[in-house]
Amino acid sequence: MQNLFFFFDDSGTLHISNDIGKFVYAGFVFTSRKDIDSARVRYTNLVKQIQKTLKTTRELKACNLRPKYKRALYNVLRKENSIALVVDISKTYDKILYSSHSICRYKDYILKIAIQTEIDKLIEANTLNPYEDISIYIYIDEQFATTDGIYGLREALKEEMQFGIFNYNYSKIQNSIFKSEVNVHLSYCDSKVNYMIQACDILANRIFCSYKYKKNTLRDIPNHLCLTFP
Repeated sequence: MQNLFFFFDDSGTLHISNDIGKFVYAGFVFTSRKDIDSARVRYTNLVKQIQKTLKTTRELKACNLRPKYKRALYNVLRKENSIALVVDISKTYDKILYSSHSICRYKDYILKIAIQTEIDKLIEANTLNPYEDISIYIYIDEQFATTDGIYGLREALKEEMQFGIFNYNYSKIQNSIFKSEVNVHLSYCDSKVNYMIQACDILANRIFCSYKYKKNTLRDIPNHLCLTFP
């Protein structure tokens, strides 16, 4: 059984009031629990060091940290497989931005596209085998999410990756990614107790700040996939 793990957090707001004009999801991708454990230990150790320096036990949120601490936390996991989704709000339909339900559905949509794109990349690199059963674990920083929303994203991913989907726009069937059993597990996590989600916060903030301060070099990240929407 293959395993694949995604961790995500966001930066910015997907709303017309966002004066930077960008919304970012970013996170890390792992193919084994061993690799997650290694990354978590390295990140946690640095968090503890910084907390000791700052004389605090609070979660280290990117929005409250000085640049040198954000840079140090980013560097710990900079070589890990990572992914970002950047939404250009000026090009996004108003009907999406003015409805909280539509915003949630759009977030699910871009996450689904990003996950599928990353999986395609891993299959092409022979890291994943499309003929072997797989369990996909997705962890997202907790947010307003109904049970229907969680169920919908999970089921949509499973259906499209295992069975394919009929594309009504082109009147044709889009083939499945896997020719095997696909299990999808989706969890919304409290970042206060999840260091990998905290690491995603640092990465998402870095990418958001690259647009805010017009510093493209902040997006020069190794082993990184960046997708733009719409």
